[in-house]
Parts: sequence; C-alpha cells; structure tokens
Amino acid sequence: MGHLKNKSELNLGAAELLHQQSYYPSVVHCAYYSCIQLMKHTWLNSMGKSEQDLKVINNSSNQGSHEVLINQIKSFVQSKSQNDREFYNDILQLKRLRVNADYDDISIDYTKSNQSISLSKSSLSILKKCI
Repeated sequence: MGHLKNKSELNLGAAELLHQQSYYPSVVHCAYYSCIQLMKHTWLNSMGKSEQDLKVINNSSNQGSHEVLINQIKSFVQSKSQNDREFYNDILQLKRLRVNADYDDISIDYTKSNQSISLSKSSLSILKKCI
C-alpha cells in the first residue's frame, strides 16, 4: 500500500476518534486531508502522473494546488464513473468546511464535524471505486 493511501486511512480514523472526543474543528481538517491524500495517491499511482506534472499544471493556472488536484481528479472520476458530480460537490463542500474550521472565527459543532466525516467517506468511496 502506498504511504499516501495509508495516511488517508489514518486521517479518516483520526477524524472519527477526534469526533468522539468532541474535538470538532480538528475532525474537519483530518477528514479533508484524508481525501487530499487519496487524491494524490490516485494522481501518482492510478493516473501514472508525477509530482512535477502536478507542479506544471499548478504553475500555469491561477488556482491553488488543492483546486488543481481536485479538478484533475474530477476529470479522472468522470472518465471512470457516473459519480463525478457527487464527488465534486462533496469535496468542494468539505473544502469549504475545512477552510471555515481552520481559518474562520466561527464555531465548528457536532453537526459540522459529523457532516465532514460523511462528505469525506462519500468522496473516498467514489474515488476508491475508480482506482
């Protein structure tokens, strides 16, 4: 198993444990990065791309590195599955929650924490069916 795939699974597990302990803002962070890590694993292993390939696309766009990766993976999911819109919607909602949890002066409660785990599991499930 690749290290990124393993990290993805560990981060999802950490999100669930943190949720049980009511550390809600950290749940969102771990749930999101679980998806980012599996997307990166997909990019490198299932798509056969390199870190340099991702850097080239990132440098030629006006998007952040996560946006570039999300868009590239969305296209991959679209080529393999009918669930590309669900994947894209879920990962964007999760990304917004992560930005809110990490940077905004707002409360992250049980509901938002639980939602982040659900969005992460949905995204991961769709991606795993494509790799």
